[in-house]
Amino acid sequence: MAEEKESIRVTYTKELESILKDLEDDNNYVAFELLWLNESGSKYFNGLKISTVDVSETSGSFDVTIDGKVVPMKIEKFIQYYFKNLLSPADVKQFIRIYNSTKNGEPIDGNLIKPEDFVYSPKDVRSTFLSLVTKTYPHGHEDEVLQFLPKLEKDTVGNYYKIIGDPKQETMFTSHLDTADRAQKITKLYSMIENDEEYIVTDGNSILGSDDKSGVAVMLYMMAHNVPGLYYFFIGEERGGIGSGLLSSIYEEVDYLKNIKRCVSFDRRNYYSVITQQMGRVCCSNDFGTALCDQYNKNGLNLSLDTTGIYTDSASFLDEIPECTNISVGYFNEHTGDEYQNMTYLKSLAEASIKVNWNSLPTVRKIGLDDDVIRRHGKLINDLKQSPFDLDIKVVGEQGGGVSIQCDMEDSDIESAFRSLTDLQVILNRHKINQDVFFDGYYIKIELK
Repeated sequence: MAEEKESIRVTYTKELESILKDLEDDNNYVAFELLWLNESGSKYFNGLKISTVDVSETSGSFDVTIDGKVVPMKIEKFIQYYFKNLLSPADVKQFIRIYNSTKNGEPIDGNLIKPEDFVYSPKDVRSTFLSLVTKTYPHGHEDEVLQFLPKLEKDTVGNYYKIIGDPKQETMFTSHLDTADRAQKITKLYSMIENDEEYIVTDGNSILGSDDKSGVAVMLYMMAHNVPGLYYFFIGEERGGIGSGLLSSIYEEVDYLKNIKRCVSFDRRNYYSVITQQMGRVCCSNDFGTALCDQYNKNGLNLSLDTTGIYTDSASFLDEIPECTNISVGYFNEHTGDEYQNMTYLKSLAEASIKVNWNSLPTVRKIGLDDDVIRRHGKLINDLKQSPFDLDIKVVGEQGGGVSIQCDMEDSDIESAFRSLTDLQVILNRHKINQDVFFDGYYIKIELK
C-alpha cells in the first residue's frame, strides 16, 4: 500500500487573512485560491510542513512557520510550491503588487492623476486617452463610451462608424470600445516619468483599458484632422470579435464597404509592429506592410513587419479586404493590473498617422479563391459549404497561391470538435484528399495539393 502524503493544514494569521479576503472581494483570483489553503476541507501536499503564514516585513514575502521557526518566504515561491504552474505569472505578479500596496499603504511610484470634467478635445491625445480610461468597459457597456466620442452612425449589428471624406473610401480604420474584464471598475490612474517619457498606470486594482482606448484616441485624433477614411469602433472584440464578426457576415450587403482595400487596426502592444499574419494566415502583403512602415518611419517611428499577430478586428475581414493589419499603439501587459501605456509614444503615433498617404499604399494580397482552385476543388468546396459542421470549416487561399481547409478550434468543446472532424474525414475520403495536416494557433489546417 502506497504511503499517504502528509497533509498539514496551513493557518493564516488574522491580519493576513483579512488582507486576502479584501483582495478576494475585489475579484482577485490569486487571493481566492490562497484562501482555499486555509479551509479545513482542503487537501494538498505540505512537505515543507508550513503551519502558520503571516504578513512579513520583507517586501513581496510571507512569514511562514516551519517546525516552530519563522522565516520569510517569497510569495512567488509559496504560490509555486502549492499550485505548481496553475496560476499565471502575470496574475501572481499583479497579486504581489496589490498585496504590497495594501499591506504597507505604499503609494504607487508616480503622481496620482485627479479626474477632471470631460471636455471634448480630440487633438489633445493625452486628455482624450485619460477620459476614455476613467472606467473599464466590459462587453455590454460600450454605449457608455459614446459620451467621449463625436456623433457616430450605428450599423445594423451594433457597431459605430463615421465616414470622413468621399463615401466610397478605400481605407477602414478600426479600434474597439470594450475592455478585457467582466465587471466594470473605476480606475485610479497614475503618471510615471522614465527617461523623459510618460507612462500611464493604475494602482493595480483594475486593468487600465489602454487595450484598446489607445487605438480609439489615435482614431479620434485622425478624425479631428479630417484624414479621409471609414472609421469603425467595434463592440465585443475582447469576446471573440463579436462586432467585427457580425459585420463580416453581412459584408456584401453594406454599400460603404464595397471599395475598401485596406483595413488598419490600432490595437497592438509594444512600439514596433505592423502585423502581417493573424489567425494563422497572411493578413497583409509584405509590399503593403513595408510601404506602411516606410511612411510611419519617415515621421519618427520605428515600425517593422511582424508575423506574430494573433487576432484583432481586422482579422475578421481577411476574406473580404485584401490588406489587413494591426499597428502597435504602445501598451504593455494588457488584460492585467500591470497594464501600462506609453503616452509619449501614443502622441507620436497619432501625429505620424495623419501624415501617412493612405491611398498611395499598394494592394497586393489576393482574396478569395482563383479560378484554378475552384476548377480543381469545386466539388469539395461545395460539399464543405453544404455540410452542417459544428466548427467553422472553410477553404482559404494562402500566400503564394496555395489553398487549405481551415478548421477553427477556438471556443470548441471535445464533442463538437470530434463530430465535425469525423464528418470532415468522410468528405476528404470521398474526394481522395491526401491529408497534410498541421496545427496553427487555434486552427487545424489541411493543405490541398
